[in-house]
Amino acid sequence: MKISRVQIDNYRNLRHVDVSLDNLVALAGENNAGKSNFLRALSLPLSSEEGGASKRLSWFDVNNDAKKDYYDFIEQNAERFARNGVDVSELSQHIPVVSVSIDLDADEAEHYDVRDLLTTDGGPDNVIGRIRYRWSIERPSRLLALISDLVTPDIDIQSIKMSLLPMELFHYEICAPDVSGDRRVPYDTLTRFKYVMLPAERDSFSSGSTKIGSHALVGLLEEKLEPQGQKEIEQAYGAFMATIRRSANLDEIINWQDHTDVPNAGDFFDNISVLPNMPAMSSILSSIRLGYGDESLALQGLGQRNLILMAVLLNSYLMASSDISLRVVTVEEPEAHLCVNNALLMASLFKTFGEKDCHTQLIYSTHDPEFVNKVGLDKVLVLHSGSAISLKDNLSQDEMDYLAANPNTDIFKLFFSRRLILVEGITEELLIKAYLQTKPELNNIKVMSFHKGYKNIIKIWKRINSGNDSRLGIVRDSDNQPKAQAEHEQLQNSQVCVQTTSYYTLETEFVNTGDNYRILRDRYGDAYGWSEMSKDELQKDWRSKKSDVMLAICHDLLLGGLEGLTMPKHIQKVLHFLTASEVSEQESPESDNED
Repeated sequence: MKISRVQIDNYRNLRHVDVSLDNLVALAGENNAGKSNFLRALSLPLSSEEGGASKRLSWFDVNNDAKKDYYDFIEQNAERFARNGVDVSELSQHIPVVSVSIDLDADEAEHYDVRDLLTTDGGPDNVIGRIRYRWSIERPSRLLALISDLVTPDIDIQSIKMSLLPMELFHYEICAPDVSGDRRVPYDTLTRFKYVMLPAERDSFSSGSTKIGSHALVGLLEEKLEPQGQKEIEQAYGAFMATIRRSANLDEIINWQDHTDVPNAGDFFDNISVLPNMPAMSSILSSIRLGYGDESLALQGLGQRNLILMAVLLNSYLMASSDISLRVVTVEEPEAHLCVNNALLMASLFKTFGEKDCHTQLIYSTHDPEFVNKVGLDKVLVLHSGSAISLKDNLSQDEMDYLAANPNTDIFKLFFSRRLILVEGITEELLIKAYLQTKPELNNIKVMSFHKGYKNIIKIWKRINSGNDSRLGIVRDSDNQPKAQAEHEQLQNSQVCVQTTSYYTLETEFVNTGDNYRILRDRYGDAYGWSEMSKDELQKDWRSKKSDVMLAICHDLLLGGLEGLTMPKHIQKVLHFLTASEVSEQESPESDNED
């Protein structure tokens, strides 16, 4: 079983989110994109395995845009509120409501577990399991009366915001929503759906028996302990107590009969004994602590400690428990404190865990490309400014296959660089990177080699970066494909610039730009046999050599040995676009077709 879909409304910076999930999910995004809020939102419909997570929200947990709409409505109708001219039904349409719904994908053997959660979605034949958390005003009429008392035509609404939306009037409910009406979920059913969260600040999550790391270790030991093992532990404990009795000479200490003249006193005192008083098995196991070699785990570095504890935790969840229908484990930044090798190892553990059918779903946020590339882009959700995008749902299968065939693709660089140029091949990447190194003022521009055919990538980039000041430049080869060029240029806007060579490829464009032909012939004529070649012959020969020539050009560029060399116009235009403070109408066509 797994959560197959999540819908979040008005929780913190998550205004409206509706995404599908896999058994293993990686959340990627910039700081403050909403990754931690997404993970915490999942806890609201589920039972916390730690038992301490509150379901009640604060004023700050309600989405700011939702609150703004609410306050704007009050401000615009202040006079009507003052004379009791607003009715409950009208107000109810503007009261913020926080909602988190999770859909459960259960196989036939698990249908009994979701029997109390079944609802229809999109038609009577589509029956699914769904749990919904809802934080809302229980009696809107009380809120209306409060607003009418507080608001006057000249009141500054901003000065009494919290009073106008008091959290004590809100309540939460966890139900199975349906078109026929919401049904409360029985407590026994809810307890079968658990939530475990490992926050980024988890350096001490195994420091005591109540901490989740130690709890997982004890659970793992208890799960593995068979009756024969329990018998052997009890026998060993009895032998342990017998050793204490002998070593401490207890028979000599408990000898009151030797100090009395009462007849038959020995018959009484001989029956006084010291029993083992064996504690509960869980108490014995709780005294066990993890170590590394002969040293306590507490003496290890933070990265080593987190790696070991995470391995134990995941291992303890590999065994499906009959008491749990689904356990959702969320981890913030699993790469924290890890060196490169341990990050690779941890990512491999996550991938292996995600392939197991163990009633546990693992969802984590990360800033490390290894934790994305290792599990696959089909498992990735990209978050930005409170919105979430599933790469699997937004990329074609061909694009997914291409990205999968390039395991070193850094999606953090691809989607989150403030200034990025995408090029088609290694020669363009080498040239532009070398040129940028000669211009310190351009050091914030990143370059990535990417397969031609950028349409869906541009669309996703635009969705992720909508509203910020990031810019994307696309450098393409013409390849005599005017239709493809036009389709890409349609996607330009104030954040995206697409430039294509006038000639077939970069090499031809480069040779025919400015005085480049003469400079190339003079500098590399002897090395490559170009001294007597025409422009057309030189560019054809260069195309047969590709990166070898470009490496030499880049080397000389960095050393300042190609004075007068000019960058092709399509590259110049992209660089100007990325560095200009404002983009002109000519450089950013208004066409923004997403079809």
